[in-house]
Amino acid sequence: MRNLKKILSTVVIFSLLVSIAACSKKLPEETTPSTTESTAQTTIAETEAPIETTVVETEAPTPAPMVFSTPVVERNVVEEYGKLYVDGTNLMSSVTGEPVQLTGMSSYGLYMCSAFFNEEIVKTLTQDWGCSVIRIAMYTVGTSDGYIERPEKYFNLMCEITDMCIDAGVYIIVDWHILADGDPNQYKAEAIDFFDRYSAIYGDCDNVIYEICNEPNGTCFDNPDETVGWENCIKPYANEVIPVIRKNAPDSVIIVGTSTWSHDVHIASESPLEGYDNIMYTFHFYAGSSGQETRDIVDQALANGLPIFCTEWGTTYDSGNGGPCLEESDVWLDFLNERNISWCNWSIGGAAAETSNALLYMSNYLTPEEKMQGHWPDEFISASGLYVREKILERALAASEEA
Repeated sequence: MRNLKKILSTVVIFSLLVSIAACSKKLPEETTPSTTESTAQTTIAETEAPIETTVVETEAPTPAPMVFSTPVVERNVVEEYGKLYVDGTNLMSSVTGEPVQLTGMSSYGLYMCSAFFNEEIVKTLTQDWGCSVIRIAMYTVGTSDGYIERPEKYFNLMCEITDMCIDAGVYIIVDWHILADGDPNQYKAEAIDFFDRYSAIYGDCDNVIYEICNEPNGTCFDNPDETVGWENCIKPYANEVIPVIRKNAPDSVIIVGTSTWSHDVHIASESPLEGYDNIMYTFHFYAGSSGQETRDIVDQALANGLPIFCTEWGTTYDSGNGGPCLEESDVWLDFLNERNISWCNWSIGGAAAETSNALLYMSNYLTPEEKMQGHWPDEFISASGLYVREKILERALAASEEA
């Protein structure tokens, strides 16, 4: 995403203002003056009894209790699909030999939600939402810290989350999330070290998909007069990192970022990587900022035989805000589904105030403990999150019926 400095939101406070001000006046039955002769000359009757006033107190209606979600999808998608591989432009199942489409969520930057992922939240995403893939966006550098500043913290955290995904039977995309460091070569040595150590542990694991550079952008690290492009920066980087992974994970799917914030898949399609199997290429879009012209670029790349994985897309503009643009998102999801392009939505778990966030994470709808226990009620899910959850769940239930 192009918004390099995401602003942390202030806590959203919702106050319910109830006025309890209902009062009624009860009037006693009036006694009319006597009309008998003894009182006929009385011009003014006895003083009337004072009017009684009764205040009727009303209570604000008790809000309905929030309904927490429960598991609705019973499937171990990794057992169902097995080791994934690439054939032509399709992601394939080694169990069925048929094309598969993974759909799920991308985390927000791990440096801002490092405590978010636990077993119940992973179960919520897989069983309540129907995710078949979870992308973990491990920023290399963040506004506070990232992998480069604290490599052991994030290496261990990525391993912990990977183990949770293995237990839950869901695919995980391990995302080396460059952004501010737009040239992947800036921290190439660190990337090689990370992927070497990580693949040595999980190289034979069917769950793991490797994404080696999120959104290349900006100017070259060693030549500020040159723009980061496919031929000059990304492709040489990939040719050094992929062999490190292949040493330990000879058959795993590897996803390579493309130029201009992983937009220019058509350029990569004209000169793809050679000598490797099971390689896919990253494509990102935001529904409010990208339309038919961008879809034409994807079709051009597919026509050239490039296998594409949409590892990040949003219902908003490419800043993460605006919208959500749900009609435009419908068009995009129909497009991806028709072409069997797997996708992850941005994002879940972040504390930044982005419209694209799936959860109202900074709200006070839930206690901190309830937020961390997962199975969130609809009141805690944003408009974007409700939309995306429906789309993921729809495809998960359909796949379960076909299985």
